[in-house]
Amino acid sequence: MSVRPFWLCALALFFLTMVIYGALPGEADLLSAHFGDKLLHVLAYGVMTLLCFAAVSAPPLHRAAVTLGVIALLGLADESIQSLLPYRNASIIDWCFDIATAAIVSLLLLRARLSPDLDPHA
Repeated sequence: MSVRPFWLCALALFFLTMVIYGALPGEADLLSAHFGDKLLHVLAYGVMTLLCFAAVSAPPLHRAAVTLGVIALLGLADESIQSLLPYRNASIIDWCFDIATAAIVSLLLLRARLSPDLDPHA
C-alpha cells in the first residue's frame, strides 16, 4: 500500500477547513439551520471518502477498508473536538452518519472498480 500525497493533502486540507469552520461560534448552527445537520455530514464525509479513496494506492478491497477506517477516525476526531467546545455538541449519531456515508461511497467506488460492465471502454 502507498499513499498519493496530493490527495492526502487535499483530504487533510478539507478536514481542517471543516473543523476550523465548525469551531467558529454560530457558523455550524447557521449551516445546519439552512441545510440540515445530517445532510452536511453526508456531503462532507462523502467528499472526504472520495479524497481518501483517491489518496490510497492499494488493491480495491484493501483501499476501501483503509478508507473506511480513516474516515471513522476522522469522524471520531471531529466529534471529539466538538465535545470540547461549549457551543457545540458531540453526537454518536453524527459519527454513525459519517461511517455510513463512508461505507456507501466506498461500496459504490468498489463496485465501479470491480464491475467489468461499468467499463466505459468496453
